[in-house]
Amino acid sequence: MLQGFLQRTCLSALNTAQTLFVRQKHAFDRAVLKPKVRCHFPKPREVKRINVHGWETRMSTPEGRRVLMRRILKGRHDLSH
Repeated sequence: MLQGFLQRTCLSALNTAQTLFVRQKHAFDRAVLKPKVRCHFPKPREVKRINVHGWETRMSTPEGRRVLMRRILKGRHDLSH
């Protein structure tokens, strides 16, 4: 009985420690949404495209957040540049 109690206690402590140390991915984590940047990045037009239509720019304004929400609700795979 004591051994079973100790095993359950150790397992619950281990699960708690794992959840503390393993960072959960957020649903809109940029690393998940965007592929890796190409090795010849940035070309000038790509810099302008990302500065105008990028994730940070969209999230920085209420209208940009509305754009992202519309794209999420529509089911778009790529939400922003």
